Amino acid sequence: MKKKSIIAFRIVHVIALAYFFIGNLFPLRLWVYLGKLMGRLLYFSDSGHRRIALSNLRFALGPERADKELRTIARRSFEEFGMIAHEWARLKYIKKDSLLKLIDVEGLENIRAAREKNKAVILFGAHFGNWEYAHLFYASTINRINFIVRAIDNPFLEPIRVKYNASFGVNILYKQNGLRPAIRNLKNGEDLVIFVDQKVTMSEGIMVRFFNKDTATIPVVSALSLKYNAPIVPMFIIRCKDRTRHKIIFLPELKLNRDLENQDQIIADGTQQQNDIIESMIRQHPQQWLWLHRKWSRHYPEIYK
Repeated sequence: MKKKSIIAFRIVHVIALAYFFIGNLFPLRLWVYLGKLMGRLLYFSDSGHRRIALSNLRFALGPERADKELRTIARRSFEEFGMIAHEWARLKYIKKDSLLKLIDVEGLENIRAAREKNKAVILFGAHFGNWEYAHLFYASTINRINFIVRAIDNPFLEPIRVKYNASFGVNILYKQNGLRPAIRNLKNGEDLVIFVDQKVTMSEGIMVRFFNKDTATIPVVSALSLKYNAPIVPMFIIRCKDRTRHKIIFLPELKLNRDLENQDQIIADGTQQQNDIIESMIRQHPQQWLWLHRKWSRHYPEIYK
């Protein structure tokens, strides 16, 4: 790493620590409201990401929604991003009791039914709502989980994320080499959560439908479930009308169709089911999804021009 980069990362690290400390002094309601305002400011000032979000929305929902409505969804998505970022800034200091008071649960019977079938389950979700809250809540109240992520670019901030996750029972693993230990831990009774909405290349994924578009999607959830007989449970979190509160939703178990001719068909069908579930949640709560990334750039690059 270049010396200039190290200095820049150090400066950002110091500023972030100061912001974390200040955020912990504010009442949560006011701090989240400031996050919403910051997100709105970002929407109006960051034309690049605003253009990406609107391109995605028009591509996915355009035929069904008026352009004015799509712009409203995009703005609210930026506001949600700002609120999540401000909530994240307080995680360095948050205590278990404080977190539990902020979260309600729906569909607890679904995760309990799945856990009765096997000592570990596979959870899948998306960049949807405050997923950090969901994972911390799950690990501290239901079972330890492993989460495969991309490391934060700033190497001085990543240890902070690892530390507060570990304190709640979330084991952070990395995309480069995290799948093998995740499988080992799954066999030992630790659950695994995987986000399946990220952009992947056609060689990394299989082609299934997402918002009625052929989209390369990682099939690892269905593949692991098929191989290790671990139940699959969709888990999402949404922000409530009271902006400081959230609701975790466990949907019914995604069941693989083992009557299909071969493993490839079973995995493809399961991957399509997972996309359908994510799409349904996004359609119900479109402002909760992160529309800021170039989801379809490898398949339909023309929509971002």
